[in-house]
Amino acid sequence: MRIWALLALALAAASPAAEGAEVNADRARVNYMLNCQGCHLPDGSGVGDIPQMRNFVGNFLKVPGGRAFLVQVPGSANAALSDAALAELLNWMLLEISAAQLPEDFRPYTADEVGQYRAAPLSDVNAVRLPLIQKIALLTGQ
Repeated sequence: MRIWALLALALAAASPAAEGAEVNADRARVNYMLNCQGCHLPDGSGVGDIPQMRNFVGNFLKVPGGRAFLVQVPGSANAALSDAALAELLNWMLLEISAAQLPEDFRPYTADEVGQYRAAPLSDVNAVRLPLIQKIALLTGQ
């Protein structure tokens, strides 16, 4: 019976939430499993050279350019998800694995915002990521 429940969740993932709707945690979790977990692992801890997101990724929203970065990295920008589904996934991921690191004024991603950032995907992730990590380190002491 469990396989049928997972299949139902996977099919539901194809129907993202409407703009402004609450995050559907089950659908977002399935999208994370299908699009992110292979490299970032189920808990966001990363594997090999893949960065850890657990207890850290929310810090990107504290520095200029970090919000766009999370959408523009290849795994996000090239995911086979609609802008609404990607916004839902990012919001779920931030709240699920890095809530304590979110800025006090956290505002969820919207489909329109994700679409704008996706229009300019990164070609050199490390060149953008390193300065952001340095800013985060100065801000948080991490």
